[in-house]
Amino acid sequence: MESNAYRVLRFLPVLVLFGAVIYFANKDFDSALNQAKPWMNPVISKNEVAALDWVKANTKERTVFASDIFGGELLMSVLREGTEGGDWAIVPNVVQRMHDIQYNFYEAKSGKQAWETALKYNAEYVWVPDRALFPGFAWKGADYNVFSNTQYFEKVFDNGHRIYKVKTAK
Repeated sequence: MESNAYRVLRFLPVLVLFGAVIYFANKDFDSALNQAKPWMNPVISKNEVAALDWVKANTKERTVFASDIFGGELLMSVLREGTEGGDWAIVPNVVQRMHDIQYNFYEAKSGKQAWETALKYNAEYVWVPDRALFPGFAWKGADYNVFSNTQYFEKVFDNGHRIYKVKTAK
């Protein structure tokens, strides 16, 4: 007959292994959930849709907006262009463009850096939504301070979603 202590010791490695599997599965689940959360939220806000009325009334067709991917897709619905989004097969230098809009525009260290990037892509306006941005490599929140420098940008619309006019080079 086996003693109770021997039975417990015999199943201990199985219990430890089972516990480790549960622990790491839970960690992996948390990581997966954190990565999926932005994709499970709306990628276009109601304020962005409302901003389209301003866009239609105040800009010409084919006006270029510095935008993230989803903003560019939305702007196409009113025949405006975003620096990203749309038919990726015909967008020149798409990976460089995503890099620039992610790191040199929305994550710019200064208004001047963002302004220079907007000018590089002939953007006349800046699309700054009231939601997480996805310029191509990672989700991020908007840093409105980058666009508050009136030497480079002029806020022309704000309902929570903001549109800035890119000032021309002097």
